[in-house]
Amino acid sequence: MKFLRSLFVLIIISQTAIAQDGFNVGAKIATSFHLNTHRNKQTTIWSSESGYGFSVGLPLRFGYADDRAFVTGLDYEYIAFDNRVNNYLVSSTRFHYLHVPATLHFNLISSLFISAGTGINLVLSSKSFVPGVSVNISNSINPFQPYLSLGVGTCVERGSGLFELSAQARYHFLDIWQKDYPQHAITTSKIVSMDLVMRFYF
Repeated sequence: MKFLRSLFVLIIISQTAIAQDGFNVGAKIATSFHLNTHRNKQTTIWSSESGYGFSVGLPLRFGYADDRAFVTGLDYEYIAFDNRVNNYLVSSTRFHYLHVPATLHFNLISSLFISAGTGINLVLSSKSFVPGVSVNISNSINPFQPYLSLGVGTCVERGSGLFELSAQARYHFLDIWQKDYPQHAITTSKIVSMDLVMRFYF
């Protein structure tokens, strides 16, 4: 009997899912936490440095069923890795990207969805800083940095549009350094990202 009651509640909840088919344009803002992971090719020792960032952009949503949607768009993304000693900035590496995501959203129950997909970061510029000195390292960085993503979120109606709040993880699977850069011969460096994303569709 308890099982039947639980099944009935689940059916009722699932029927409240928002019909999200159609095409929507919106606005996006996201904040993110990053790990720049390093593996020394000689010693195989792993290390990492933490970073922060944000992105803003124009998302495009194609709902092709009541429970599925394809989401893409065009973003500006900023990522920084700062090294501090006693709260004093001793060095920093900063990246400016043009970001193109491509994810599929699958509705679970009610407004809850999971997302999975890929995307690419196109390097606009990258610099390394030490106090008083700024070095452009764009020629040493792989210009295309693709990734895989997995996330969970909620999408609800707000006025005449949709509001989406989600959390996702991204794994950039290519080394950030180009093969002819000396650092590439010593260390493999890849970025792992955790994003908190807000999108509002008009």
